[in-house]
Amino acid sequence: MKKILLTLLLITPILLGAQNFTNICSAGPTFYKKLNTNSLKAYKTSSYTLPGGGDTIFYCYPTIRDTAAECKDTTKGSILGRKIYRQTSGFMFYFFNKNKDTIYINAKGQLNDTWRFVKLTMGTYLEAKVVSMTPDSVMGVLDDVMRIELQAKRNDGTLISNPWNGKFLKLSKHYGLSRTFDMTNVPFDTTNYTLVGKLKPVIGVQEFGWKEVYNFNIGDALHFSGYTNDFNGGPSTTWKEIQTVFAKTSYGANNDSVIYKFDRCRSTLTNPGGNHVYIHDTIVTKYKFNVMALDSTIMRFPDQFVRQNIYASQFERYMKAFNNRQTKKVIEDKFRFLNSCFIIPSGSVTLYRSYSEGLGVTEYFRDDQSTQEFSKLVYFKKGSETWGNAVGTQCSPMLDVNEENQAVAMQVRIVPNPMRNQSQIIIEGLKITGDMKFMLYNMVGRKVYELKITSAATVIDRNNLPAGLYVFTISGKDLMTQGKLMVE
Repeated sequence: MKKILLTLLLITPILLGAQNFTNICSAGPTFYKKLNTNSLKAYKTSSYTLPGGGDTIFYCYPTIRDTAAECKDTTKGSILGRKIYRQTSGFMFYFFNKNKDTIYINAKGQLNDTWRFVKLTMGTYLEAKVVSMTPDSVMGVLDDVMRIELQAKRNDGTLISNPWNGKFLKLSKHYGLSRTFDMTNVPFDTTNYTLVGKLKPVIGVQEFGWKEVYNFNIGDALHFSGYTNDFNGGPSTTWKEIQTVFAKTSYGANNDSVIYKFDRCRSTLTNPGGNHVYIHDTIVTKYKFNVMALDSTIMRFPDQFVRQNIYASQFERYMKAFNNRQTKKVIEDKFRFLNSCFIIPSGSVTLYRSYSEGLGVTEYFRDDQSTQEFSKLVYFKKGSETWGNAVGTQCSPMLDVNEENQAVAMQVRIVPNPMRNQSQIIIEGLKITGDMKFMLYNMVGRKVYELKITSAATVIDRNNLPAGLYVFTISGKDLMTQGKLMVE
């Protein structure tokens, strides 16, 4: 038995060292998170060429980057650079920085292998060394991982002091670079990035589109706050709003379109004057996703350069907002083509929107130098999931925007009524207590449904109720009411 164990121990590192770690330019997007931030960068192959000998040159989408000059750089690629050369015979990957110097990664390196990583200055360079090849966690998944450490040297091999000494990359067998640097800025920026999502194979955060952004369910509650400022002496307002989904209708081929109905209450305070306005209404929104798919705005990747005549928008992406949802931010027409290059013009209109999965537009800002508008999602409830701070507990004037207290008549509604699959019990002007119950009776007086009311907007599921007319009662310490509910 001892001989067998010894044999296995001797063979294991050899097997690891012989493995193929070449899954760097896989199909589909790969996402990286910048050190100590929630900001995401991405790599996605936009095209490739075959120069011969089994080699491949991969090209990434172009990005718009800051430079020391006024003109922005629109020629570079994303985090792994604009171009990656894969040499099949030697399993060497060549990356290129902003000075067009070559960066080398040996994807089939073995333990203690060394190679020239990148030039530092005339007569100095960074050496890469495989210091370990062991199973390691990649976003909670165990995989064989090659750790590559860096050391600055002179051309004669003597060691020199450098901020890059001890910095390292990680190369995963199945997921490619699981820890890396912005290759365009190597060796000028030591900030590292960690893998947080990849399509092939699937791990972590993934791409999402309009259908995922506007994915609501009956009972979802969204709370917003915002303001409007007038810099020309006009009035300014602050407001809070609650939107609760009470109806959802899918339609079209493959249910690729949807209509939502929201119960909305909005409280607005205008100054000077302290004028308070409270509205309570229903809003209807319709999304035709097959048509919206023609608008590729939110399908752009971080910093992607997309020219639209003389304008280009800025695309940003974040993770871990709203209970770890991914958020896309579009700063519309941020750059303008002037004096033969793209710049950020002074005195222009600033307009951006942020989109999050299952939450719609989570932030909006517009500043045209005379007026400024802002709104932001501050709370949501989706099923049992909640996030943020609610602007109020129910659809009544929300006193946390400094309005004066106004009496609100107690009101109970069931919407929609008639009910098809789901409805909501909406109670206004009354604090919800733990003893409140909803009971439903058929026309011969038999109780067919009972539900405990736990919030100002409680969902009723039809379950297997047959179509017909029913009588309901809602009872509690401070409430006793009844009415009729039609089930279609």
